Amino acid sequence: MFDLRRSDVALLQAVSDHGSLHAVERGGRMTQSSASRRLIKLERRLRTPLVSRSSTGTELTEAGHALLNAGRRLVGAIDFAMATSHHRTDSRERLPVVQFAVGTERAYGMARDLADRFPEAVFDVVPGDSRDVWQRFERYAVDAACGWETTRRPGLRRSEALVRNVVDEPQWVALPRDHPLARQETLDLHDLADAEWVATVGGDACDDQGWAFSLLSPAPRVSFTVRSQNAALELVGRGYGVALVSPLSPEPEHEPSLVLRPLRQRLVRRLTMAVDPLVVPLPLAHELCAWLRYGYAQRAAKRNPVYAASASFPPLAEGPGRPLRARPEAGASSPGARGPLPVLLSELHWTGPDSDNPFEAEHLHLLRVIDRIGSLNRAAATLLVTQPALTRRIHRLEKGCGLPLVYSTARGTSLSAAARRLLDCTGPAESRLDELVGRMRQIAAAQSAGVPAASPIGAPVAPPETPSRTAACAEERSNSVSASVTSPAR
Repeated sequence: MFDLRRSDVALLQAVSDHGSLHAVERGGRMTQSSASRRLIKLERRLRTPLVSRSSTGTELTEAGHALLNAGRRLVGAIDFAMATSHHRTDSRERLPVVQFAVGTERAYGMARDLADRFPEAVFDVVPGDSRDVWQRFERYAVDAACGWETTRRPGLRRSEALVRNVVDEPQWVALPRDHPLARQETLDLHDLADAEWVATVGGDACDDQGWAFSLLSPAPRVSFTVRSQNAALELVGRGYGVALVSPLSPEPEHEPSLVLRPLRQRLVRRLTMAVDPLVVPLPLAHELCAWLRYGYAQRAAKRNPVYAASASFPPLAEGPGRPLRARPEAGASSPGARGPLPVLLSELHWTGPDSDNPFEAEHLHLLRVIDRIGSLNRAAATLLVTQPALTRRIHRLEKGCGLPLVYSTARGTSLSAAARRLLDCTGPAESRLDELVGRMRQIAAAQSAGVPAASPIGAPVAPPETPSRTAACAEERSNSVSASVTSPAR
């Protein structure tokens, strides 16, 4: 097992948060020179650069972010097992807290709907525009993400992520109600070449509008630039131009002053969901994607029935099979004995920055060796230490943790229930770290031999005990996304 210490994780976290080694020194953890030497030593052990230094500061590389995420999860799993050592249920029966980044337009009320639909997990909804959503997922700040892809955003670099296409939404044109082309049922983009446009320069539709404008020659006249589709619709309703918008975007107050018309050219933006398969199991991910599709269809039927009934409406699967759970009334109690409350686990945010837990990742290897061999004498020989030194180390560890870890029996030495729970809780995170380190070293060896790496560094796939997740993670995904444009033959 790779020995990644808490201080290493804290160092990587400080670089990620502040973009400078000065922050580590200001925090009192270590001097800047010590932090630099620590990073160099860690990079040599992994044979992979973890930080990139420039005149503007220091930031983590893709491998650095992956290692930080794996380290945070392992340290969080250790602290979780320590803090819940009194819990008598199976350590694998935990209720995960999924950090879910979604677009701002669909974040309102989503947490309650997710709680009704998926009782086996708790979703912590983190709103933001699509750029923020994908940046958070790329930087391992959330466990799942759902947002619009644009023509210029590259494919996900997290090679282990499970990616699902939710819906391909064609873009429509918003026109003032008294516009000469408003009477037509379908518009051609070239018919609007002489029109004045209201362009969205921020948010989800910016790149797609740039793509559409590039198809027009000469370049269209832009009368206003705004940062949201609502502002664009307000200007269109007042007669200041036309705009490219989502068919679901108009609010009720905009409807009397404008009309929406589909385009013959198919300008598509793609709503995509990506999850970490170690946090969100494969069946839950599939049902979450189906639920998002169903919600889009329901919203389309309510906001734009013409679009929902049109041939351009994307084919969607039927709604999720599981019925909505009835939310109990306040103060109501269910009959019969009530089971214990589930243990919540959010490994990304379990450990505080100044945790005083003395248990390190290397101690997991020590416990696994003792459990496998069943004798302190033989375990000491395997660990290349003396038996008294190993005994003293275990006693110091037990005193620092406040938990018994080993005990002697007639057959030798066995692990306590708390130690076995600790190994069970940390197994997936430990496997993930080992797989990541192995992948880093494999790529480094291939590059030193002059062989190009097969794929970018990312957190590894699921541990061996979950082959279905591994198979799901291995699906190939194209790096070119969204906004496919086709024009009819003239």
